[in-house]
Amino acid sequence: MHNLDQENIKHIESRIKQFEEQTGCELLLVVAKTSDPYPAASLRFGVVSSFLTTLIFSYYFEFHHQASWPIFFFILTILFTWLGGFTGAKKLALSSWETTRECREKAIECFHSLGTTQVDHKVTAMIMISLLEKRIEILVDQKIKQKVSENDLNDLIHLMLNDFKNNNFSSGLIKSIECLEQKILTSFSGKVAENSPEKLSNTIHFLNF
Repeated sequence: MHNLDQENIKHIESRIKQFEEQTGCELLLVVAKTSDPYPAASLRFGVVSSFLTTLIFSYYFEFHHQASWPIFFFILTILFTWLGGFTGAKKLALSSWETTRECREKAIECFHSLGTTQVDHKVTAMIMISLLEKRIEILVDQKIKQKVSENDLNDLIHLMLNDFKNNNFSSGLIKSIECLEQKILTSFSGKVAENSPEKLSNTIHFLNF
């Protein structure tokens, strides 16, 4: 999902600066490798895989000692739980409600720690992409929420997802920034605030890389 080179990054960061100058709003762009380590997913993968493997083995092999099957199952659980820590296996055990919750919580955490607590005027928007879950979160502060609805933000997410599916990561980000800028300028008939938005870094925040 993430195919940004240095030229793409430079172009996006330049667009972030332009967005802030045009709207008077700080914009955070966060790209996270994952929103959570998901230890429960690794354990689920381990237990389910061990159960299925043990079931298959029981049709072809017979252990003569009563304790052999529990020991075999325990050893397999340890092995498969370790394998469940790898990205490909972990994805198989993730649930949609789990990824939705963790991505939302990570987005709120980043929005406050990297954004609103760092500025005085509190006019901030954030786009966060979590790569493992292939999820996008867009958060805005209360002032922007007054005129930019949740449906407007969801439209931006769908726009980005369409580009990401075609491996146009940079294009999707640029389009979403442009659309958010246009929406703010239209909704507020110009800048959302006259304060200088240069209190936050215009660089992309890469997390867990």
